[in-house]
Amino acid sequence: MREISFDRKSIRTRLITAFVVTAPRGEEYRKIHQGHYHHYEDFIEVLAKLEPPLDERFIKIMDEQLDVIPFEFSEMFIDGFKLGAKMMAEVFRNE
Repeated sequence: MREISFDRKSIRTRLITAFVVTAPRGEEYRKIHQGHYHHYEDFIEVLAKLEPPLDERFIKIMDEQLDVIPFEFSEMFIDGFKLGAKMMAEVFRNE
C-alpha cells in the first residue's frame, strides 16, 4: 500500500484561498458589472419620476436583500468545504 503524505493545513489554506481569491477580475466581468450598475441606476431614475416616487423604497429593499449576500456566500463556502472534507475522508478511508 502506497503511503500518501499531505499537509492538512496546506490543503485547508489552498481551499480557502481558492474560494476567496478567485473572484472574477477580468475585463469581461468588469463590463458586465458596469452594465448591471447602469441598468440599476436607470431603473432608480424611472422610479424617482413616478407618482409617488418609489426610488427610496426600492433602494431600501435592495439594501435589505444585499445585506444577506455575505451570509449566503459563507453558507456556500461551508457546504463546499464540507463536501471536500467528506471526499478526502472517503479517499483516505479506502486506501
